[in-house]
Amino acid sequence: MHTGACWGKAGLGGPGSRSGAGGARRRLVPRESRTRRRPPDSLAAATASMGAEHQVRACLASCGPHTPPALRELLRMLQRFARASGRRCQEQSLAETGGLLPALSRVWAELGASEAQTFLRCLLSCQLEAMGSLGAFRKLEKILATLAAGRESMVSEEVPRVLGNLTEGQQALALGDLRTVCLFLEESSLAREHWKHALDPLLGSTASTLASVLQDPATGSAERACHAVKLALQLFQTMPEEMGGLVWSPAGSVEPLASILQSLVQVIMGKVTNKDARLLAGTALGMLVNTAPTLEAGARAVSELLGLLSPDPGEQRLGGLLMAVPPMNSDELEYLMLSQGLLTSCRREILTFRPPGGEACLLLGDLRPPIGLGWRKKSMDYRASLLQAFSLWLRRIQESTPDIWTGRLLSGASLGAQQLTQFIWSNTKSPMEGLSEVTLRSFSLFLELYGKECDHLGDDAERPLCHELLERVRALPWPTKARYPALCALLPLLGSEKVLAALPELPKHLLLCLSTNPLSPPAVDTYRCFLRAQRGEWAMAEAGASEEALAKQWARHWLPVVAEALQSSVTALQGRAASSLLPPTLRLFPAAAGLLEKVFAGPGLACLRGWAALQKTRKELGQGPPATSQSPARLAACLACGDEAVRLAGASLLCGGPGSAQAPGPKELAMFQDFLWLNLSGNSASFRQLLQVSVSRLLGRLRDGALAALRSQGAEGSGPPPEPLLLTGDFVEWLLQLSISQLGPTSGFQRRRTALLLLTALLATCTDSWSPERKKGQPPPNMVALLSWARRSGRWDFTSRATLLALLSCLQDSTSEIREPAASLLHLYFPPTLPIDMTRALLERACQALSSARGQEVEAGALMMRTLLQKADSDSLQKIVPRPKEEGPALGCPSLILISYLLQLLQERHTAAQQDLLHAACVQPLHGPLCALRRCLLEAPCTERSMRQVSRQGSWQELLMAMVTMLAEVASFLLSVLRGSGQDLQLAAAPSLADMGVAINAAVWQGRARGLGSEEEEEGEPPLLLSEEQGRILTCCWISAKEIGLLLGGLAEKVLPLAPLTAGSKMMLLPMEGLQTAVATLQGLLLRCRHWGALEGCASGLTMVCRALLSQPDPELQELPQKLLAQGLELLRGPRNSSVTRRAAGFPLFIQCIVAGESPTGSRPLLTCCVGTLLELANRPLPQVWDQTLDLPQVSALHVLQALVRGASLGAPMLEQACPLLELCLGVLGSPCWAMRNAGTQLFGALMGRLLGQSLSREDSSSHKGLSPEAFFTLYPTLEAVLLAPLLSSVSSMGESHLHPSLHAVLTLLAKLQPGTEHLSSSVARFQECLLHLSASPVYATRAMAAQALVPFVPLEELEAVLLHLLRGLAEPNPHNVLHGRLLQACALLSQDDASQAFRGLQTVVHQAEAALWLLTPTQRCPLIRSAYLQLLSPLTSSCSKDFLRQVEATVTQELGPSGPDIQVGASVLRQESARFLCREAGRLADPSRTQALGSLLRGSDPEVHQAILAWVLEEGHHCKPVAGVLQALLLETLWPVLQDGGNPEGLKLHLEALVRLHEDHLAHSDQLSSALPPACLERLLSLVEMANASPTLLGRALCALSLLLPLGPEDLPALGRWSLVLEGWSEPCACEELRLAAAQSLRLAGTWVVVTALAHSVSALSALALRLLNAGIFLLQDEDQAVRLEASIFASLLAQQMGTQPWEAGVTLQANQGLLLLLQVIGTHFGACEDTWPLLMLHLPQWDLEGLLEEVDASRPPSLYEEDGVNFFAEPAVFAQVLLPFLLQLLDRSEDGAPLRAQARQWAAARGPTVLQSLRHCCLWWSQEHAGALFLKALGCPKVHMALTVLLVEAELLVRVLEALQASGVMVPGADFSPQDLRQAWKRARALLTQHGMAPQLKDSRRLGLDKRPHTLIDGTR
Repeated sequence: MHTGACWGKAGLGGPGSRSGAGGARRRLVPRESRTRRRPPDSLAAATASMGAEHQVRACLASCGPHTPPALRELLRMLQRFARASGRRCQEQSLAETGGLLPALSRVWAELGASEAQTFLRCLLSCQLEAMGSLGAFRKLEKILATLAAGRESMVSEEVPRVLGNLTEGQQALALGDLRTVCLFLEESSLAREHWKHALDPLLGSTASTLASVLQDPATGSAERACHAVKLALQLFQTMPEEMGGLVWSPAGSVEPLASILQSLVQVIMGKVTNKDARLLAGTALGMLVNTAPTLEAGARAVSELLGLLSPDPGEQRLGGLLMAVPPMNSDELEYLMLSQGLLTSCRREILTFRPPGGEACLLLGDLRPPIGLGWRKKSMDYRASLLQAFSLWLRRIQESTPDIWTGRLLSGASLGAQQLTQFIWSNTKSPMEGLSEVTLRSFSLFLELYGKECDHLGDDAERPLCHELLERVRALPWPTKARYPALCALLPLLGSEKVLAALPELPKHLLLCLSTNPLSPPAVDTYRCFLRAQRGEWAMAEAGASEEALAKQWARHWLPVVAEALQSSVTALQGRAASSLLPPTLRLFPAAAGLLEKVFAGPGLACLRGWAALQKTRKELGQGPPATSQSPARLAACLACGDEAVRLAGASLLCGGPGSAQAPGPKELAMFQDFLWLNLSGNSASFRQLLQVSVSRLLGRLRDGALAALRSQGAEGSGPPPEPLLLTGDFVEWLLQLSISQLGPTSGFQRRRTALLLLTALLATCTDSWSPERKKGQPPPNMVALLSWARRSGRWDFTSRATLLALLSCLQDSTSEIREPAASLLHLYFPPTLPIDMTRALLERACQALSSARGQEVEAGALMMRTLLQKADSDSLQKIVPRPKEEGPALGCPSLILISYLLQLLQERHTAAQQDLLHAACVQPLHGPLCALRRCLLEAPCTERSMRQVSRQGSWQELLMAMVTMLAEVASFLLSVLRGSGQDLQLAAAPSLADMGVAINAAVWQGRARGLGSEEEEEGEPPLLLSEEQGRILTCCWISAKEIGLLLGGLAEKVLPLAPLTAGSKMMLLPMEGLQTAVATLQGLLLRCRHWGALEGCASGLTMVCRALLSQPDPELQELPQKLLAQGLELLRGPRNSSVTRRAAGFPLFIQCIVAGESPTGSRPLLTCCVGTLLELANRPLPQVWDQTLDLPQVSALHVLQALVRGASLGAPMLEQACPLLELCLGVLGSPCWAMRNAGTQLFGALMGRLLGQSLSREDSSSHKGLSPEAFFTLYPTLEAVLLAPLLSSVSSMGESHLHPSLHAVLTLLAKLQPGTEHLSSSVARFQECLLHLSASPVYATRAMAAQALVPFVPLEELEAVLLHLLRGLAEPNPHNVLHGRLLQACALLSQDDASQAFRGLQTVVHQAEAALWLLTPTQRCPLIRSAYLQLLSPLTSSCSKDFLRQVEATVTQELGPSGPDIQVGASVLRQESARFLCREAGRLADPSRTQALGSLLRGSDPEVHQAILAWVLEEGHHCKPVAGVLQALLLETLWPVLQDGGNPEGLKLHLEALVRLHEDHLAHSDQLSSALPPACLERLLSLVEMANASPTLLGRALCALSLLLPLGPEDLPALGRWSLVLEGWSEPCACEELRLAAAQSLRLAGTWVVVTALAHSVSALSALALRLLNAGIFLLQDEDQAVRLEASIFASLLAQQMGTQPWEAGVTLQANQGLLLLLQVIGTHFGACEDTWPLLMLHLPQWDLEGLLEEVDASRPPSLYEEDGVNFFAEPAVFAQVLLPFLLQLLDRSEDGAPLRAQARQWAAARGPTVLQSLRHCCLWWSQEHAGALFLKALGCPKVHMALTVLLVEAELLVRVLEALQASGVMVPGADFSPQDLRQAWKRARALLTQHGMAPQLKDSRRLGLDKRPHTLIDGTR
């Protein structure tokens, strides 16, 4: 936003007149001072300096009792406008002005002249401050235009008074005045009328401004240049008559206008490098041409303008104006800039005017784009501009048809038509980066014009160009992005049937595209285009056809593809199909829903996924009945499904109808409540966000329905509230209580994050708070009435103390994802000030957090400080913030008060750190106040508002100067600490890691000498890990350095754009001295630090500083980054001391930050200079002798270049230097210096990433954008010679047996390209020739890489020829390297996707391959060649003859036979490949007899052959059902020998994994497996897992195999018991991840049948075993690993199916929380009488030492640096304890008096009763303390305290029920000296007190998830 002060003409900068750094340091808390303003330089600046708020306040003060109410209301609106900050706030304050206009018009005429004049000035003053808000400006202009009627003379006096002085004197305008004049010219009719009468001053100012822009265009502001040109454009556009008269019939002085035209021509010629300014200049000249009196004059003017573009035009005339354009150097863009401008703005009549003499019109003549043969060799800028000009030209041609046609333009065989076609196709096939939309739009327009031309000339039937382009499109590979928009453009001309006939695989290709991010949008657009075209074609061909018939037509092409996509397990594919394919399908073919529903009617997760997506889309479109009434059971299955997308789709079905007012009913709301309960701990962020969207939609519909009901109730009179109102009130209140109850620290991260999102949705939808951050979703106007009703009924207390305490606990969380949203909610929705007791406690708690050594706690403390600043007024802060006694009068600004306090705190800690760093790092770390300063200074809006207040700017200047000085001192101290007492380093050198270690140890010993830290003396070798003291010091140093960098950068970015202290002066809030100090501080930190976090923070800060400095108009400020860059490059020229472990340190970042601050739209002179210097330095020859411990300048230059290439904002401009950079990389790869080679390799990797862009998928890193060699060298033509040179050099020196240094890099880059579709050009074909020659290289790596690099250079059309060329030389003996290289290249070509189907001559290739069979026989001695030949045969076996395959099989079998030891290189590779060949043949032929033959190999002694076969089973064999049984028998048969061997753990692991994989598809347990094994085998496996002395992977495979092999009969209980004990032990969180996953898999494989068998046989031992497995399932369903939870969920799902509990379908996995409830239900229903049940469930109630925890909270000792991680961060013990409580209570109620469970409960009560009662009493005492607000806040944020309290309350409630049940039975608890009534009273008292302090939030309706409140949707799908 720009305030009124922006309209002054003075720039920023200049040294300040205040005292220097020393004076600033003496007063850290500045005095408030009121600065007197100088007289402004213009009336606009004067009005701004007075301020609209002052004007409005004066008008309001002058209002009397007779002032009309409408006028008074408008003044109040204007006052809110003047106080508002931000565009949306200003527009909102004027939103209701339209309703006041009629009343204002009536009272306006009654006002006196003086009152009306004052009011007009007030309006104009407000309009001047609306420069940043176009909407507010227009509203004010509308008011002015309305009120001007009848008082034209007064308005005509006031407008010149405000605007006249802007152009008085015809001086050059500053940027602010330029914006003002441009906006008034464009939007204000009153201003235009004024300037029509004062045209000469405006022309003079415009001419002067343009001349000043051209004086120094390199250092001038690009924005000012654009606005200056825009001013000329608006002059020509808004005043055409006045301008036309001056140009074509000059009568007076026309020098200013001639100067303007001359300046515009120079801008176009490139005097100003900004491209936008040049385009605007061309558009302005086009507007001037439009003022020509005749068409001929206009056409002649265009020709004259084009003639001005010559290098030395001299004096030229345009109309009646004479111009003298100085000679300039051409950059070849001037014609394109001017032609684009003329094509944009010139009238169609002028462009199509044909002059006498038969010359072509301008469109077909002078303005036709130059698309001849030379455009490919031009620069990227030229080609981009040419494409844009071509697009404009096509558009103007389209507008001018059919009058413009005099012959064939696009059709026919003329050279011009061919050039047009070639140009558009070349750009369409390989669009330039950032111009793909322009390219494709041009292609569509080109084809549209072609079709019109054919129609016009009568060529309706034959359109050869369309068929030719269709063939070209068909030849493009499917991953080519441009393929699909080109099809969309061809579709209207050819029809869908022809296109689909030519591309029958298109539907499948679209499906593949949906799985890829870059290709998804064009695929969706293509599908929609086909749907629209087919709907039109079929409806026209079959008039009157029913929707069912049309849907069947659609199904022929699209039903399989759409159904497959909607059922896909790939989340991205299924989501895109549901959101992008399904809606247009159902809109155009509604009857397709029935066809899809039939497909999705089957069982399984895929069908359920498709059904849910279909029903969701139908509901959104308003088609079909609600799913809740049509298929309640299937909806319940969706809500219980483990797939997140299915659950979300099911939840969306409960959110009402398609209309916003169609709210859900009671049934849907009840189901949605149950759904929310179980989905608060969603694991993925996307699920939580989509859940929030669903809740927001539901709340919005409930709110709108309630508002409608409230309106109807008000119209009909009083009465009972209608049902929609009550439903909304109850649901919103329930959701509010639910969100608050889940925000405590006992909840896991996922649950708290979800609760925050739900609370955000609730507050955003159901409050009346208007927020400028929201573009939509603002509260409705009558929301206040609904809130009043809710409050009257005792609901919806959104800002209650409970909510406040819950959010304050979130502020102390260790993750920013929890802290930041909580702070945002407090700021947006809570009252502006907190209670004074809460404010004091928050300040104290924040100071405690800022004293922690942990970074997360410091961040939390800083956020609390910022929240305190936003939620406390100045009076409260002055009472609670400590201030030194010697300070002056109290400050009246909250920001100044708190920031001054933090600065004072920083000074105190700096002093303490200088005395004892170790003590300071432990209890008073420096980074605490630094972080708080950054948050309060840079992120609090009130701080910026305070800085803008004139009365406080003097205080801010003093404070900021003191802060910058203090930060510099702290940074210098930190660097001196890390440097130690050693010798002083150079400016650009960081201390080595060893020197830093010595310095840190010295600081530790110094602190220990003062009595802090460990008393133990270190002897011998130093420890490998950092000690606690070393970690504290390092943490303090690095985080402080990072915070200093971020604070200084953000400070410059915030302060520099603010207005100077006085109008017209250069005195800024941060003087030049402060800026120089900040820059020097950042420079020192970047060059002397090594920690990456600190470097990143300082780099970000320096980038912000340089960006802010370079954007200022003051040249003195702009010179700072230039000087900094010059210093950096000078430092680079000499060697620097450095550690070899990290050579460049922060120096590359230092250079990158400076050049990254340049404007991205400018010419980037700093980057150009920097890259030129670095290239020159890196290319210097190395010295003869160099020190390996020093950084060579050449190495540092390479590292800096790499940083520039990797920079996010510098990648695109660095590509302009791709050619010299690539030459440099390839050159240094041959350097004798390792550091040079290493740096060159890194630079090459960064450059290759920039050249090729992002990969299309993570799996295929070689698939980059589908760039073919032709496309690559079209984009980068200069790289062709650079990449070809190493290939030619390698080919010429083929006999040398060493690897050329640069060859591998070149081959790597070429291998990343993709094969093209057309024949290679002659230049690119040379790459293919060289790569084919490299097949004979003597170096193996060269042959292998050349094979991969050859693939992109063999188009599909040449694939057959190249393969035959390679294979013909294999039939006869050749040199070894030639044979091997050709085989590798042929294998690489055939291994492409669908390569064997890409050409017709496949059989010829197969014959050639068969002719080379000798390569496999022992005649060929080399095993590598023989294995390569086998790899070549793999993709061809299906086409080979049977006799040939028999010979191959015989040879391979002979090779795998018993043989002696073979030490030949590659023999092992050949045997493995032979085994894989036999396996593939067995799988391909599905022949069990061949599979049985593999048994001899498995029984053999070669372990590598074994591993090859097992690897094939894992990859492919388990999918082949005919051979799976044979493979299973083979693996079982050979398992015992493998176990006996014991010497090959890897082989055993693969064997067991393959055995399990073969059985994973079989859900039934097979006893045949165990019967086929000897008992010793099972015993060996059991011993293996019990001893656990092998790797976790092997142990996991063994346990899974045991789960399949163990018999399940009652006689086998001992073995089952041993197995279950191992499984239970491995399911606990302390076990490693692999073992827990194996336990979950074993539970899935066999656990279901054990539990079901136990239910069928009432055997106590079996029941205990089943109970053990169910307990393991409870642990695993709460595991932190998602894969473990998934396996355990499958176990619960199988158990539910076996027990017959189904709304879920077969094959559908339950959600983990649903499975958890199910297991608890099974335990309570079927195993409640077991004596092990109560102790087992009690294990899930963790025991905490509450008194010890509270002592920890009360203690003031510093915590340890690193918080110990829990064993399971996902589990929520306290939440599960609350879930478990109702199950335990029901077990207790169901048990009889003499039952074992009662006895167990009695023992537990005796053991825990006294402890629980004592803890309850201690809670009451602790939370009854006085003046302990900060202590309570600390406990409020402590997760351990919350968990202990939650478990304590659960135990207390359970204990009360146990004692009451025992008392009712007459049983006494031994040792209990208290009654159940005493315990219940203590429990209630503690609970009430804890709830008051936010420690035990509870839902008002006490809903719990248990057996009594179990979601009904899990039972039968109904309520």
